[in-house]
Amino acid sequence: MAKRWNWNATVVETKLGERRVGSASGKVEAPTREAARAAVRRDIERKGNGRTAHELHVFEQ
Repeated sequence: MAKRWNWNATVVETKLGERRVGSASGKVEAPTREAARAAVRRDIERKGNGRTAHELHVFEQ
């Protein structure tokens, strides 16, 4: 059974030699905290070339 998880992370994007840092947050459904972390990390990396998640925190809603 999937639980709802809230998350927040620092997002670093490197594009054309320029480094930008920002934050992101949201909600995800997953059966475990580890699965939620993996899903969020994949989503962040998929949204932009050179994007990575740092200080990713996942907590129960």
